[in-house]
Amino acid sequence: MVYWLMMSTRIHFNTSNTLVIKHSEFITHLERVFSFEEAKAILAKLKAAHPEATHITYAYRSHNEERTGDDGEVPGTAGKTELKVLKEQDITDILAVVIRYYGGTNLGINGLVHAYMDSVIQALKTTQLCELIEMQEYSVRIPIEKIDLIRKFNKESLKETTFEEDGFGAMMRFISIDLELMTKLSNQTLGTAVLVSQKTILEEVPLT
Repeated sequence: MVYWLMMSTRIHFNTSNTLVIKHSEFITHLERVFSFEEAKAILAKLKAAHPEATHITYAYRSHNEERTGDDGEVPGTAGKTELKVLKEQDITDILAVVIRYYGGTNLGINGLVHAYMDSVIQALKTTQLCELIEMQEYSVRIPIEKIDLIRKFNKESLKETTFEEDGFGAMMRFISIDLELMTKLSNQTLGTAVLVSQKTILEEVPLT
């Protein structure tokens, strides 16, 4: 039986997008980040790049931390709204920054909420989302005479082959959601496959 655990999602690559709403310009940046320190460095760069911006708002989300900032915008209309979008799609390890240049027309509370929400939603459409799947990484020693057989039946899970100097075997690295992969490798090699290490990792799998 194969067991797997669906985790959160990440954006596959950084992106930016611009919306103009009633003459106000909303520039959104979505960034892959893996700590709030990294997020703060990106915020500093964006603030330096947009010294004339009216507001530079943000939402940061990781597996164990969430932060928001309104930068003088009406409280609750910007950062928390951006974070709500990220939470609804369960996107993690991300910094969403929405930079506003005021265009002279007040949007009102509801208008601001929709503007910041739509800014993040539209920016998300310009990147690829990836599911985070909990998988197993195996390092296995395979006798030289069994390598071709292992390659034939494990094309999807086999990631790397390193031949040993003595010429008698190779270290083969596999990544799979199958917790019974080692048993299958042992059966395919008539018990000669040797597990060297096994650990749980998170792999990004693009959503279609």
